[in-house]
Amino acid sequence: GAFIKTPHHQVAEVMGHAGLDFAVIDAEHAPFGPADIDRVVLGAASAGLPCLVRSPDHGAGFINQCLDLGASGILAPHVTDASAALALAGAVKFAGGERGFSPSTRAGGYGGRPDYRAGADAASTLWCQIEDAAALTRLDEIVATPGVDCLFLGRVDLALSLGVERSDDPKMVEAIGAVALAARRAGRALGVYVGDPGEIAAFRELGASVIICGSDQSWLKAQGRAARAALAG
Repeated sequence: GAFIKTPHHQVAEVMGHAGLDFAVIDAEHAPFGPADIDRVVLGAASAGLPCLVRSPDHGAGFINQCLDLGASGILAPHVTDASAALALAGAVKFAGGERGFSPSTRAGGYGGRPDYRAGADAASTLWCQIEDAAALTRLDEIVATPGVDCLFLGRVDLALSLGVERSDDPKMVEAIGAVALAARRAGRALGVYVGDPGEIAAFRELGASVIICGSDQSWLKAQGRAARAALAG
């Protein structure tokens, strides 16, 4: 998959036609309000592309709105313990949670899906981003939380939290290995963002099955640079 940083429906539509498995609207680091998410999710759906949202925080109201609009799940930033994971699962799932229910939304078929509540819980997904040193001692409890489907490595913030500069620093290598092991022990997915497709093979060997590779912005920039370099000879 890839991040979507541009709040326009055609970006998601084009990504769907590119053959991606999923996209993630980056509402944490890009200018996405509910109206933008509404249009982008609809654009993704027109091309059969499942679309998650990276939320700016753990706010249940925002998460509920995204899912009501038809988002396939939530990538939650800075999950550091089981209590945060449990609250997030409660925001994503109807059963046993606190998510407000209305069948009149797009996700509910505007009142036309009698099985909406159970179907939504079965289909929605929660990815917890591990990007803080504090989370590393609580990985097993986070991933064991009912409703958590994926531990997602946030390497940039994790490096900042650990006080290191590089992904190949021994502290980072140890931390990445710990996250991968916790996901494997719990039978949950391991996810990671990579800026370079050349990193994918190494993370696949670690067990990663969820790969976000770049964004619409990084792809556009890279293609522009490649065209410029070709012109320059």
